[in-house]
This record gives sequence, C-alpha cells and structure tokens, in this order.
Amino acid sequence: MKLALKLLFVALIGAVFMTGCASFESTGTSGDFVRPTDLSSFDSFRYEHTMVSGMVYRMNSQEMVMKDLSQKVLTQELSQRGYRSAGQDADFYVVSKWRKEINMSAAEVVRFSLIVEVYDASNKTLFWRAELPYAFNAMQWSEERVSQTLRLAIRNFPDRLGQTPKLTNAE
Repeated sequence: MKLALKLLFVALIGAVFMTGCASFESTGTSGDFVRPTDLSSFDSFRYEHTMVSGMVYRMNSQEMVMKDLSQKVLTQELSQRGYRSAGQDADFYVVSKWRKEINMSAAEVVRFSLIVEVYDASNKTLFWRAELPYAFNAMQWSEERVSQTLRLAIRNFPDRLGQTPKLTNAE
C-alpha cells in the first residue's frame, strides 16, 4: 500500500511539473530584420500572396476572408508608411502565412498563428519577418481580430526613408 501511495505521489508531482512546463508558450510579437538591408532605395511594394494551412478546409469562407484581409490590411499599412503599391516592378514584396493548429498546452486548444515576411524583389531574399505564434484562439476568430493581428505583425516595419532634398546651388 505504501509503495502504491509513493508511486501515485511521484506520478502526481511529475504530472504537475510537466503541465507547468507545457503551458509556457511564446507570445512574442517581434518583427525585425533577419539580414541587413538598405531600405533607402525601396519605395514600392507588391502584395505577393497569403498561405493558409492547418485545419482549414479549402475554399472555406474563413480562409477566403483571411486571404482578402491579409492583402487589404498589409497593403494599407505599407502605404501609410510611405511606400507605393506597384506590380511586378516593385522593390520588395510581402507574404503572409496563417496557420490554424492545435496547441496542447493551452485551454483554448485550436489557435491561429501568423507570419509576415518581406522579401527583396531583386534577389528574392527574405530581409524582414514578424511571427505571432498562437495569436488568438478559434473562438476569438473574427474579421476584426484578423485585421488587428495583421496590424500588430507589421507595426515594427519601418517607414519609407525620405528622399534627401536637393540643395540649391550657392553660386
């Protein structure tokens, strides 16, 4: 009997410890450069595409709304920072990636994560990235929540660097 009680106690302590460790999740909202980039020559962008993966059915209305809002919100945010929207001749392009996934460490098991990436169009290399793991749970899904999450992801992207004004000739 005492051995069974000791085993039960050890199992209970182990379960509490594992639950405590499993509930820790990253909720960072960092958006930052992944490689040095000279933004002074960048003045135009294009929205490339949105990827939606995980437990989302193809052609689901939720997926279509996320794609539409991603393009709309990110285009609006970059335009407000002084960049102009352009087609294939853009200096950089933006990609958003939504993922609906199971988070076993939280009470709200089904969660959405977002990654926003910005690429140099001339050499197709990633230079800026924001990742919001487990941004909101499935019960919180709404168009407003999706829009807020997109704005949060791009908030640290820098404003367009202004052109140096031409100095008048003193002669």
